[in-house]
Amino acid sequence: MGCSDEPNAGVEPDGPTSGTGLEGMSSGAQGTQGSTDGTGGDATNTGTDAMPPDDDDELEPLSNEDVRFYLQRVAPTVVGRSLSYDETAEIEERGEGAISDIVQSWVHEPGFAESIRYLVQTQLHASGSDGDIDFELPGNLAAEIARDGLPWSTLLTADYCVDALDNHVQCDTGAPYGAGVLATRAYLSSNRGRFNLGRAKVMLEVFACQAYPMAVSIQTPLDKTALIPMFRAETMDEQTVEEAQGGFGNGVGCYSCHSQFGAHAQLFVKYDLDGRFRSGATGLQNPSDELGRSYNGLYASHLQDPASASSESSQMFGEPVDGLREAAEILAYSRFFTKCTVKNLIAASFGLLAGTSEDIDPTLLSAIADAVTADDGDPTISAYVTATFTNSGVVRAAVAPLRAQDT
Repeated sequence: MGCSDEPNAGVEPDGPTSGTGLEGMSSGAQGTQGSTDGTGGDATNTGTDAMPPDDDDELEPLSNEDVRFYLQRVAPTVVGRSLSYDETAEIEERGEGAISDIVQSWVHEPGFAESIRYLVQTQLHASGSDGDIDFELPGNLAAEIARDGLPWSTLLTADYCVDALDNHVQCDTGAPYGAGVLATRAYLSSNRGRFNLGRAKVMLEVFACQAYPMAVSIQTPLDKTALIPMFRAETMDEQTVEEAQGGFGNGVGCYSCHSQFGAHAQLFVKYDLDGRFRSGATGLQNPSDELGRSYNGLYASHLQDPASASSESSQMFGEPVDGLREAAEILAYSRFFTKCTVKNLIAASFGLLAGTSEDIDPTLLSAIADAVTADDGDPTISAYVTATFTNSGVVRAAVAPLRAQDT
C-alpha cells in the first residue's frame, strides 16, 4: 500500500506540480550495478547490461537540426535564455561536436546561478516574501553555491543563510544549528502540515526522489510499539482512531508508511507552523485540536513515549541521528541525492515528472551519477549539469520525438 497526500501527508499549502512529456526517457548509456544497502544506495539493481554501451562510434550521428533542437530545450533550464546567434552559428559549423563546449560555457555565465536559484525555488515552493518570512533564502543559497562552485551538498549542509546582499547571515528559525535550505522558515512554512508530514515528504521527494513506503533496507521501520496507536494499524480491526477510520492518512493501513514517515517527521518536531524553532516543544497531541496538532502552533509526533515525542533524535536511511542537521548530512552524501539531482535537471528541461515518477530510465540516472562522481565524490552543480547534458543517452532520448516526426 502506498502513502498519499493531505489529509494523508499533511501538506497545508498547495503541493508541487509537474508537467509530462518524453515519458520513458531512456539511455544509450551503460547501466551500473546498484547498491542495496541502507546507506543511500540504489534501491534496485539496474544491471550492467540493461542498456547498450555508450559507444559514440555505434550511435547514429546527430543532424544540426537535432543539436539545435536539443540545446534550445536545455538552455532555459541551465542559463535562463534561448540560444545566442553565436551558438547557433557554432552548431551549424560543428554539429554534435558543439554540445559539450556550449554546455560547459553556460555554467560560467551569470545566468547560470540565477537559473539554479529558480530551480530550487520551484522545487521548494519558496520565493518572495510574506510578512516577516524571507522566502528568498533558499534561492539565495542555491545561487551562491552555483556561482562560487561549492559542492551541491552544501544546499543541505550549510550552517548559514545568504541574504539579499550575498552576505552570510544566521538563518531565521532560531534553531541552534543549520541544515541548509531545510532549516529556513521559507521551507518549513511552505511545507507545513499535521504531524510534520509535509516537511518530511517534500524533503524525501525533492532530494532523494523517494516515497513512502521504502524498502526496509533503505529506511528501517520504527518499532510498532513506539508509535501512537493510530500509526500502529495494519488492518481495519487494528485501527482504533475514529478520524483515521474516516479517511485521515491511510486509515487502516498506517503502519506500512508511517513506520518510516515518523522517523523523518520527528526531525521537524521542534518547528512551529511558521518555521520557528521552539525548544520546549513536546510533540504531544493537543486533545482540543485536530489530529496531528500539538500545542502553540506546533505539530504532534508519531511517537507514544513523551520523552521520545519531544526529542529531535531519530534516524535517516537507517542511521541514528541527533536531529535535522545530521539527517541532512546523511541525505546530502547519499547515492539517492546524487541520482535525484540528475533526475531533477532532466525533468526541468524536458517537462518530465521528477520526484518519485518513473518517467526517466533509472539506468540512465545511474550512469550519469557514476560519471559525475567518478573524480569527485562531492560534485558541484556545474559538474552535475555538464555530466547530465553532455551525456549522449540524454541527447538522443531528447531528440527522439523530433526524429520520429521525420519518419
